[in-house]
Amino acid sequence: MDPTLTSAIRQKVSDLMDASSEFESSNSDDLINQIERGCTCFGMFSNAILLPMILYRSPSDIGVYKFLMMYIAVFELFFGWLELMTVPQLFTQGSAFIVTIDPDNAVLPDSALQISILIYCGSFATSLAIFGVQFAYRYQVLQGNTTWTAYSLANFTFWGGIPLFVAMLWTLSCWIFLGRNEYVDMVMRQDYFPSNLENKTIGFVGIYFYPKLENGMSVINWNSFIGMALCTCILFGSETLMVYFAVRSYLITKTLMASTCSPNFRKLQWQLFYALVFQTVIPILFMQIPLSVLYLTLFLNISTPFFGNLQATTISFYLATDALPTIFIIKPYRETIFGKKSERTRE
Repeated sequence: MDPTLTSAIRQKVSDLMDASSEFESSNSDDLINQIERGCTCFGMFSNAILLPMILYRSPSDIGVYKFLMMYIAVFELFFGWLELMTVPQLFTQGSAFIVTIDPDNAVLPDSALQISILIYCGSFATSLAIFGVQFAYRYQVLQGNTTWTAYSLANFTFWGGIPLFVAMLWTLSCWIFLGRNEYVDMVMRQDYFPSNLENKTIGFVGIYFYPKLENGMSVINWNSFIGMALCTCILFGSETLMVYFAVRSYLITKTLMASTCSPNFRKLQWQLFYALVFQTVIPILFMQIPLSVLYLTLFLNISTPFFGNLQATTISFYLATDALPTIFIIKPYRETIFGKKSERTRE
């Protein structure tokens, strides 16, 4: 057979295989995006149901704690809305981790994309901190510390402001250290990075630990290391406080079983505790653990697109499921969902 013809056939077969691979990848990405959007919508629906139940169906013994619960529900509604409006894409390869907003997918105007992606990163941080704050508040309630738990604007500002302060620190670290620079631009010029973002105004946050220069030499991108060090401190700091106050709250709640408090009050405290535990396990499972694994793969320079897709998907799983423990564990809310009416106004 003519060598030229053979070479042409091989090239044609190769092109067909590449096209098939791109088509399968595109279909896979579309499916993942649909799953993510569906999970986000379901989570917003769950919180939209939970919010009026917290307001109107909460036991009277729950006190001002219900406002913290409402705070979380409103935050998760906002986080879900932001996810739908921006459709962020997470890309990982080697030591590079890039979060982008494609203007063709986003509903928001191009001028708002960069600030939107910074708010998105800050919302991620808020979701890590908010349950540590909730456990800390529960601990003060169980301790009977009315100075920190009384219904007042100062207390609400303090407890509600801590997650926002954490979000501000996370957002500032992303803005200062993880913006576009010559190193992350190298990643965007590589063949494995999505080419449809070229020459567009995009929202962007990026990490590239070990950029490879044109001469083949690898260097250390200290901006990425500093930015990720700050984010990692926030991540593990929130986990530490969460575990500490969770254990302390459990020990105090356990002592209530032998106290003179009413059975309804003791039962409510256990329901609140278990609801908070399950509600906290969800972000640990779907956000903190995947993010920790992703950080490790980046540091070892072995990350693949799988880890970016995993993190994007698990964020949607978090939004879809986090309201469910509160709905199904706290009895008045559960009875409202299943059409049963409590015989008592206090649980």
